[in-house]
Amino acid sequence: MSMPLTRAVALAAAAGAIALLVPAERANAQGTERQRLACMTDAMTLCAGDVPNTRRIESCLRRNYDRISPPCQGELDAAARAAAAGPGAAGAPRSRP
Repeated sequence: MSMPLTRAVALAAAAGAIALLVPAERANAQGTERQRLACMTDAMTLCAGDVPNTRRIESCLRRNYDRISPPCQGELDAAARAAAAGPGAAGAPRSRP
């Protein structure tokens, strides 16, 4: 019985790691769900030893970029673009001068 519980805890921790990919201003259930679906298998396959440390899981996914699935690569790329754009760049309305 403890094995399924351990796996459930590991999956929950990996899901938390995927949430880190969403910049704070864009964090919503839809984005987090999309990222979880895209990267969960990769996180559990390549980064299981990093669970439950969410920062280490994210680092592991980035380190293994060439080995992760194309959907997860897309989510990592989108998160990197959003972070590079800075705060307020993720769809926030801009005032005109």
